[in-house]
Amino acid sequence: MKRMPLLLLLLWTPCLAAQPFEGLSESIAQGSYGNLKAVIVSRHGETLFEEYYRGAQPGDLHQVQSITKSVGSALIGIAHRQGKLRLDQTLGHFFSDLYPMASGPYADKAAITVEQMLQQRHGIEWDEAQVDYRDPRNPVGAMIASGDWYQYVLTRPTDAAPGNRFSYSTGASTLMSRIVRVAAGLGPAAYAEQELFGPLGIEAYHWEGYSAEGMGHGLTDWPNPDGDPPLGFGLWLTARDLAKIGELYLNGGLYQGRRILDESWVRASWVKYSHSGNSDFFPEPGWGHGYQWWIAVLNDTRGRTWQVFFASGWGSQVIFVLPELDLVVVTTADNYDYGGPDVNVMLATQIVPELNPRLDSRFNGAWYDPATDGQGLTLEVREDGSTVVGFWYTYDDQGNQRWFVLQGMAAGDEAEVTIYRTSGGVFLQGDPVLLEEWGSGRFITTDCNHVSLDFDSEEGSGVVSLTRLSGSCYEAPN
Repeated sequence: MKRMPLLLLLLWTPCLAAQPFEGLSESIAQGSYGNLKAVIVSRHGETLFEEYYRGAQPGDLHQVQSITKSVGSALIGIAHRQGKLRLDQTLGHFFSDLYPMASGPYADKAAITVEQMLQQRHGIEWDEAQVDYRDPRNPVGAMIASGDWYQYVLTRPTDAAPGNRFSYSTGASTLMSRIVRVAAGLGPAAYAEQELFGPLGIEAYHWEGYSAEGMGHGLTDWPNPDGDPPLGFGLWLTARDLAKIGELYLNGGLYQGRRILDESWVRASWVKYSHSGNSDFFPEPGWGHGYQWWIAVLNDTRGRTWQVFFASGWGSQVIFVLPELDLVVVTTADNYDYGGPDVNVMLATQIVPELNPRLDSRFNGAWYDPATDGQGLTLEVREDGSTVVGFWYTYDDQGNQRWFVLQGMAAGDEAEVTIYRTSGGVFLQGDPVLLEEWGSGRFITTDCNHVSLDFDSEEGSGVVSLTRLSGSCYEAPN
C-alpha cells in the first residue's frame, strides 16, 4: 500500500467562478431565438435564471395560446379528482341539452369520450397545421367567425373512428369548456379561479382571444351558449405564473405541499397515447402527445438524452418540464413570423448543458447524503479547477467511525480521485496520521446542489448521492 502524510494534502481558498448560463441572455437579446419576451429557468424549486426582453416586465400578461389547452386538461383532472366526472363519459352526456346529439350531423360525435378529447383522438375532421392561423382557410379562423363555436365543431364531419387516430384540434379542445361547466357546475374561468389559480397564487390573468377580424382584435364575448371562454386558446398569464403550473406538474400535482392534482393524473397526462409509431404528426422518434401535453426527446450538446414534457402555444409560448433534472423552463415570445432556431434549440444548447456545471471552486463546502445519517463530505477544489481534495467521514457496518481522504484531478464536470483510508491520529497524543490507498472514485456534478461520488475499493463499490450543505454555486462559498 502507498502511504503519505496527511500534511501533504493542501486546501485552497475559494474564488468566484463563471455565472450560470453565461452567454444565454446575450443570445436572446440578439434575437438568436426570435422575439423572446421572457425566459425563466427553475430547478429544485429555485429560480436560476429570469430575464425579460423587448420591453417586457415580470408583471406583464402574455397570451399563452395553446398552453390554455394544458390548463384545460388540469381543470378536467381536478374535476376527475373530485369525482365530478369520469373519463368514459361522452360528449352526448355534456351537450345533449344544447344540441340534438342523437341525430343529424351531431350523431357521430355523441360517443366520443372525455379521454379521447384529452388525447386528441376524437375522430373529428380538423387540420389547422397546414396554414397560418391568420389564414381564413384555417378551421380555427372559421370557428372564430361562426356564431356558435361548439356547434361549429360538433357539426364538422368525422374522418376516423374515435380513439383511432391523432388529430390536433383547437376546436376539440374548445369543447372542454362545456365539459368543465357541466361537471363542476361552474364555468371554466370561475372553476380555474377556485380550484387552480387560487391555490397556485395566480392573481393576474384573463381570457381574451381573436375576433373574426383577426389577430390583435380582442374577443371577450364568447360565441357559445354558455358564454364561457374556450379551453383551446385565449388565456393570458405572466411567465412566473406559467412556471407555477410547470412546478405543479413537476411535483406530481403538489404545489407548496397542497394537493391539487392526483399524481396518477400527471402520469397519465404524460403517456404517449399518440407518437411517431402510430401517427405521421410526430416525425421524430420519441415524440408524442398525452392529455393536452406534448412529449419529446431532447439531445443536448453533451451527448445526453432527456425526456421532456411540455405545454406549448403558437409563437413559442412553452412550459418545459424535465423530471430527470428537476427542471422547469418557461418562455413567452412573439414568434408568429419567425422561422429560425426555436426555444427547443435554446434548451438543448444553452440551458440543459449548463446543469452539469464544471467542477470548480463553486463546489467548495460541506456535502451530505440525505439517505444516510451521520456521514458527509467536505470538498475543496483549487481555484483553477485542476486539483480536487475531499474529506469523507462515514461509518462501517458496526458503527465505527471511518475517515477517508480523496485527491485527484478535475476535468469538466468530473474528477477522478484516489481514495485513501486514514489510520492513527489520536487527538492530543502526537499520534501521526497515515494514509493508505483504499480505492478510486469519480465525482460527477449533477447540478449546483448535487454531486455524485462513484467509488470502487478493496471492500466493494457504490454510489454516494451528495447534496449541498453549505456554500453556493452562484457565489463564492464562505
